Amino acid sequence: MTPPVRANTEGGKDGSMRDRIALVLMAGLDMPCRLVHTLLWALDVTARGGEAKIILEGEAPHWLLELPDPNHGRHQLYRKVKEMGLIDAVCKACAVQAQAVEAASEEGLRLVFDASGHVSLVPYMEEGYQIVAL
Repeated sequence: MTPPVRANTEGGKDGSMRDRIALVLMAGLDMPCRLVHTLLWALDVTARGGEAKIILEGEAPHWLLELPDPNHGRHQLYRKVKEMGLIDAVCKACAVQAQAVEAASEEGLRLVFDASGHVSLVPYMEEGYQIVAL
């Protein structure tokens, strides 16, 4: 049996990690667990000294119509991740389909369309990010 892959936590002299991860959230409103894990994992990686970027693709831009509402149960978690600048890109084509282009703009999030209207993962890979899709 192969042992689980562990994050590089021996990178810095202070024990901080130097890993980079791009979390591609594809899940929409019907999969809140994937949203929560995406946000929590981004916070966890950065708290341990790594770098995390979140990309909203597929059904995920629908969340931008819900999460900015202070009464939403995940608003505070979303706000923390957003204020830390961890949401790196929103797929423009998917935001159009979700009718969330205006919401993304109001939230100050970057709409990206460099891969046939979607977010290209190539720049993330070139910068050494591991890609994880949820």
